[in-house]
Parts: sequence; structure tokens; C-alpha cells
Amino acid sequence: MSAGDILSLFGAGGVGVVSVLLGFLTLFITGQVVTKREYEQMREERDEWRKAAELSQARSEAQEVTGRIVRDVMQGLRKELE
Repeated sequence: MSAGDILSLFGAGGVGVVSVLLGFLTLFITGQVVTKREYEQMREERDEWRKAAELSQARSEAQEVTGRIVRDVMQGLRKELE
């Protein structure tokens, strides 16, 4: 079957329909359009990364507070020894 035969199957609007289908197929092959299962997997991965980032932020804040406490204790000890 030639391209003309395929276009004639779709009638007068065949060129538009085929172009949309080819465009969609191209987007699907290049990964721009994904299935629902892939989309859900990407959302799960995103949520995992977000949770990891939140934990890292909390750990960083806890380390900062701990550092301040240690500094204050050491300064207090220095004043006591002087």
C-alpha cells in the first residue's frame, strides 16, 4: 500500500488525521507522551525524592541547632574556667 492509498482510506480529511496520528506516534516514541502506568511511576519517584529532600532539610536544621548548642556550652565552660 502506498501513502496515497492510506490517505484515501481516511477520506477528504485523511491528511489531517494521518498527520495527527503521526505526530502522536512521534511524541510517544520520543517519550513526550507516556502511559498512565509510567505517569504513576514517575509520580511515585517524585514523591520519594521529595520526601528524601525534606528529610535532608530536617537533618540539616537539626545539625545547625546542635552546633549552636555545643558552641553555647563551650563558651559557658570557657567563662567558668576563666
